[in-house]
Amino acid sequence: MTVEDRLAALEATVVHLQDQLDVLRVVASYAPSIDGGMKGAGQFWAEDCVYDSDNDDPLRGRVAIEALAERIRGLEMGIGHNVSFPVAVVDGDRAVVTGESNTFVKVDDQYVVHRVSANRWELEKVDGRWLVTSRVNRLLDGTDEARALLRRGAGSDDGQD
Repeated sequence: MTVEDRLAALEATVVHLQDQLDVLRVVASYAPSIDGGMKGAGQFWAEDCVYDSDNDDPLRGRVAIEALAERIRGLEMGIGHNVSFPVAVVDGDRAVVTGESNTFVKVDDQYVVHRVSANRWELEKVDGRWLVTSRVNRLLDGTDEARALLRRGAGSDDGQD
């Protein structure tokens, strides 16, 4: 292998690692942007994104994500989302991130777990920026839908491993 080949391989590895880091940063930005009621929380999402959670009708579009942050900003109770360290698979300009999340709400002087969920995030690199195109969030309630989502993200081809 020539020096040029080795340098090209190293450069490709660095680009791939940077993409993985950027993808994880976008997913990790969800909790602080939403819980903080951040104006511009939708900046991490594609214009035509879909957020499909089993407790509501799917949110469609960046404007709907902005509205979600606005609703959370208006809540008088404490709320916090905790996104686990997920599995990220980057393939060119597309990525899939799979993991779990917990939602905590303040009840009196304590925070209690309100929701434990499986998540599948799909992202696309658009004009050099990674954006969420889809998020599927399913309650880990013992049914197979959420478990299958996690198995698939962990590398199971048939969803049964």
